[in-house]
Amino acid sequence: MVTAIIRCKNRIQGLYNVHSLQHLLFFSNNSPNQKTKSPNQSYTNYLVNNMGFSDQQALSTSTKIHYKYADYSKFSENANSVVDFLKQHCFDDTHIIKVVSCYPKILACNVDETLKPKFKFIQDHGFCGSDLVSLFASSPSLVYLPMNRIIHDIRDILGSNENLIKVFKRSKLLSNSALENLVSNVAMLINEYGIDIKLIRNGILLRPGSFMRKPEFFRNVLIGVEEDLGIPRNSGMFLYGMHLLCNSSKQKIESKCQVLKSFGWTEYDVSELMRRSPNAFLISEESIRKKLGFFMIELGYKPDFLATHSALLGYSIENRVAPRHRVLLVLKEKGLLIDYNLYTAAIKTEKLFLKILIEPFKEDVPGLLQLYQSNKGCSNIDAISRRGDAKHQTLS
Repeated sequence: MVTAIIRCKNRIQGLYNVHSLQHLLFFSNNSPNQKTKSPNQSYTNYLVNNMGFSDQQALSTSTKIHYKYADYSKFSENANSVVDFLKQHCFDDTHIIKVVSCYPKILACNVDETLKPKFKFIQDHGFCGSDLVSLFASSPSLVYLPMNRIIHDIRDILGSNENLIKVFKRSKLLSNSALENLVSNVAMLINEYGIDIKLIRNGILLRPGSFMRKPEFFRNVLIGVEEDLGIPRNSGMFLYGMHLLCNSSKQKIESKCQVLKSFGWTEYDVSELMRRSPNAFLISEESIRKKLGFFMIELGYKPDFLATHSALLGYSIENRVAPRHRVLLVLKEKGLLIDYNLYTAAIKTEKLFLKILIEPFKEDVPGLLQLYQSNKGCSNIDAISRRGDAKHQTLS
């Protein structure tokens, strides 16, 4: 595995200039600072009449077509051949619209020189029918990526074609540099940090973008996970800490720490939550206040309990915690439940919660299921949260 990753890293050096002049002539890659080009009516009409785009979709997509350097008749002829080719490979109109909207450069592809060999290679490696459609519809930029050089290694890292499709769906438009970064960063985690490939694979499936950051940035993030967040590399939370630092600034994290402290959390409590559940710091400040208002002000939970039972902070109050809390209260009031444990009830799957805490009591408490379901998403939770905020302000 490690050897394969290192080989792949060496092979994909210098693969950036893969787009032909034709692609550059037909389409523009406008940077955020460049002026948006006006739509060309011929191309807009083509997208509407030939491909079934809505007027709005066509206007938006046609601005990405660099018509200044292209002959329309040649464009339409080539685009027709691309569309026909995709339809021959089970792409329906919806798939094609999605692909072209996301990556209009595909209409400039040479079918014989680019699409046919690319699709054949992918089919030869296990992607057929709906899998082939899913792969390219999720990330049409794959048309221009050197997959014949990297698919084995990327798939080796991810473990299966299914996982490869999942990652590409989450990543949308991929680039050579993003894939190179992925391979380099995975090698870094394995060789320098001793992280198990199964944990890495799960991490990529969760947030693939974190692993596609530049290696220099990624290395600093890994250092920060240990030094700033206090999460050791042998912890199961190490990669979650990596996700946190890849997707949130230190200023935002510190601001959320201050929210916790405003509810009476000590430095130790905050550190304990960080060590056990760095994902809790990806929640918005507003959501943190709302959840602390419910758990601490309404239910009386202490910081040390929440820090060590951090899963509670990840659940929806409206749709999970509060409705289950209401069921437990009813059962306790009727003497049907002795051990009242909201945490245990909250972490159960929906199916298991219904089986253990609803089904056995349906005869003793008629309408219990309806009570549970009616409390989901209940607006009264917002009132509870507001009361919690008011009490919090008074206590502060």
